[in-house]
Amino acid sequence: MKGPWEEYSSCGSFCLYRFGHGYLAVWKERTSLLKLDTLFAEVLLPCHRLDAFPDEAALWHETEAERQLRYQREDKKRQIIPLIMEIVEHHLTEMQRICIKLHFVCGKTRTETAHALGISPRVVTQHIYGIKRNGKRVGGGIKRIRSICKKRGISL
Repeated sequence: MKGPWEEYSSCGSFCLYRFGHGYLAVWKERTSLLKLDTLFAEVLLPCHRLDAFPDEAALWHETEAERQLRYQREDKKRQIIPLIMEIVEHHLTEMQRICIKLHFVCGKTRTETAHALGISPRVVTQHIYGIKRNGKRVGGGIKRIRSICKKRGISL
């Protein structure tokens, strides 16, 4: 945006600009009723109006209980990930291990994983999740990981 505007905050299709002692909220809406591709709307908001909103009304606000729950989940995740990686390294087939690492650890899609390995995305899915035979799911690295975690008393 040109002029004395300074971008203050941005979230999706909504952006907040700071201007002197006020803010300008800008958002873009798509509408199917009007045959316009986009519609821009601007509202000048003075600082004291924004400061009147309580912190609890903010999208990013979390209560103390929510924060403690998040910390507990993060602690559990830090404890479980090394155990799961040990299972992946020592208890899966080579293709299951490679597919799971590329897909979950490296963040590759099934198609990207398949392309890197020279196999089809369907086969990648079979190595990760298994296949159904006679109505029963067989194979798959995830099933094997869950089975070993259950035997070891690791709750996921």
